[in-house]
Amino acid sequence: MTIANQIASRKPAKQYGYEHPTRFKFIVALILGLTAAALIGARGAPLYAAETAVNAPEFSAVEILTRLERNQSWDTGMIEATLAVSNRFGVADNAFTSWSRKGGDALIEITSGSDRGQKVLRQGSNIYLFYPDADEVIWLKGTALRDSLMGSDFSYEDLTDDRTLLDRFNAEVLGSETVDGAECWKLKLTAKSKKETYQLQDIWVDKLRFVQRKALLYSAAGKAIRSMSASDIRETGGRYLAFTTVMTDLLRKNTCTTMTITKAEVDIEIPDRYFNREELSW
Repeated sequence: MTIANQIASRKPAKQYGYEHPTRFKFIVALILGLTAAALIGARGAPLYAAETAVNAPEFSAVEILTRLERNQSWDTGMIEATLAVSNRFGVADNAFTSWSRKGGDALIEITSGSDRGQKVLRQGSNIYLFYPDADEVIWLKGTALRDSLMGSDFSYEDLTDDRTLLDRFNAEVLGSETVDGAECWKLKLTAKSKKETYQLQDIWVDKLRFVQRKALLYSAAGKAIRSMSASDIRETGGRYLAFTTVMTDLLRKNTCTTMTITKAEVDIEIPDRYFNREELSW
């Protein structure tokens, strides 16, 4: 059953307000570097450049996260990506296009798969869903923000969340490790708020490109819940972006979601109507 069918089977939303139980398909706030939210922010100063990781200076945790965030920030951006959801039933492929701009506005349009035509709009802290079959706009709020997008390990909230890691976590550097041949800093992140889905995170940040190469996400009790790995690092608009990211649910066997960016553009002109709730039916 598609998301649209699930919604249609319930009572219609009133005044664009709608809330329903989450299916607890929690996602990494990782998408931090590879999705629409990663394309939002003000352009910062040039990144540190070096030819080898051996020459890279040692930074504090705050400096590393600042450069990580700066690397994944543009005034405007567009990405086209696919999601391959693997589980015991096989592999389901979907695709989407995302537009975003400084200030927190983002639009995701699902372009293939069972939910094709559906749109997710973020205006600041508000998220709206558009279902073409019902020609209806729904205001998504509360725990529903954590629902799965296209049955994947990515949520609506995480695909549009533009909060920074420094806003949400305290960090410390644990040391240096090599991930897939890349020299990385290993950092421990501790949530500042109990509302965070993942209270603890271990992340590995590439010393040369300032992208996340790996992450382990934990519950408050310290149990590993999710893992993330990133590869196919490419330069885009003077920044580095991981074009392939794999999310794995460590609590279930044989399940993972692979996000592959097929196209990325930054600092482009995007019509205002893309971020207008009244224009979602275009």
